[in-house]
Amino acid sequence: MLIYAGIDEAGYGPIFGPLVVARTLFAIEAANPEQTLPSLWRLLPTAVCRLPTDRRDRIAVNDSKRLYAPHLGLDHLERGVLAFLPAFEAGEVSLEQLLQRLAPPASASWLEHPCYAAGPLPVVPVMVDGGRLAKAQGRLQRAADRGGVRLLDAKAAVVLEDRFNQLLGECGNKALVAWSLVADHLEALWRDYGHLQPQVVIDRQGGRIYYRELLARCFPRAMLELLHESPPLSRYRLVEGKRSLLVSVQVRSEQAHLPTALASMLAKYLRELLMLRFQAFWRRQAPQVRPTCGYAGDGRRFLREVEPFFAPLGLDRERFVRCR
Repeated sequence: MLIYAGIDEAGYGPIFGPLVVARTLFAIEAANPEQTLPSLWRLLPTAVCRLPTDRRDRIAVNDSKRLYAPHLGLDHLERGVLAFLPAFEAGEVSLEQLLQRLAPPASASWLEHPCYAAGPLPVVPVMVDGGRLAKAQGRLQRAADRGGVRLLDAKAAVVLEDRFNQLLGECGNKALVAWSLVADHLEALWRDYGHLQPQVVIDRQGGRIYYRELLARCFPRAMLELLHESPPLSRYRLVEGKRSLLVSVQVRSEQAHLPTALASMLAKYLRELLMLRFQAFWRRQAPQVRPTCGYAGDGRRFLREVEPFFAPLGLDRERFVRCR
């Protein structure tokens, strides 16, 4: 049996909204851990595909940037994420309930943030019809049973602007903030599944090629073996007693590894659900200001237009705007 995980993030670049780093973890019954990682797209061919335009109406699983754009909405992300989630039951749940299942520390912190706390909760699913979702879940379950594939775990770290700024002060730069959240996921995999010798694939962290020192800090008691380091791919093995963890950091890993692609989708889906709350807050407070997704130039435009409202609303810039 192979234990196969993926980690990816959404929201690294913007000045508004959360940074979300997610993980997914699969068990593949017939796979040999000593061989090349199998393609879950090939193991689940009747249920999943890479492209959102599929004539067989299979579930698209890919890098979230290939499945989501503001003008297209959440349809493909939502259908893919909710079809896979073992904790998602038929019927509607609130955003708070979803976060309690997937990101427990965030389920309380976001309710205390002024830009996310007030107003009606988004109800999940937001876009996908319940009947279509149930059909996708049934198709996926049948394919998973045939392929001997199980989703064991799906979790996310959700960091709002105020916590992001705090971590930035502690870590020193944005890349290390993101890595600290990746490291939390690795430590959870080590703690909960290390005895099953999992393999995890992470999308490359910015331009970083070398991860040996970072991993050594995370796992000071483990033996760390360098297997390979190059710009496209770096691989390491951690071993302590009967526990081991094989870590691969790969460029464009979402295109080659379904667990990483699904992690990308989960991270983006949770971020966009929270951005619905953010946008609803500002529609109430400044209805004349055009909404933003928080990225690059449009985020700076939005900041210029809403900054005059900070003082009257008692908003602290440090809680609302990322420092970098």
